Amino acid sequence: MRVRDVMSAKVRTVTPDETIGDARETFRRYDIDQLVVVQHGAIVGIIADAHLRDVPDDARINDHMVRHVTTIAPDATLRKAAGMMAGQAIGSLPVVENGKLVGILTTADLLTLLSKGSTHPAMNRKRQILTRRGMRKRTAVF
Repeated sequence: MRVRDVMSAKVRTVTPDETIGDARETFRRYDIDQLVVVQHGAIVGIIADAHLRDVPDDARINDHMVRHVTTIAPDATLRKAAGMMAGQAIGSLPVVENGKLVGILTTADLLTLLSKGSTHPAMNRKRQILTRRGMRKRTAVF
């Protein structure tokens, strides 16, 4: 599976000149945890709701955003994306194609994908176990 199959295409963005209060309102309004900071069409940072607990509302996003943003291509595998997120302890990856922001992949997106398997659990099947070459005699239930 590829990143484009799981990512959210609607990406909420803010500019570095907006206030933390504006960002908090966007977090609440859209029930999201992270915002991509964009200036003149380019990604310049990312800001997470969890990192703003003690920051006053009138502070500027520019002063509190993470400037080094790890991005991923939409054709990358989910395994690569999950490895990048786990290896760098980040909660989201902006998805960039040809220099343009086209989506965002979050840990919630990956967990939603994984949880879909639980709605269709594997059936209990009888499997035959070979004790030696020849006829199959024992049966085990898994």
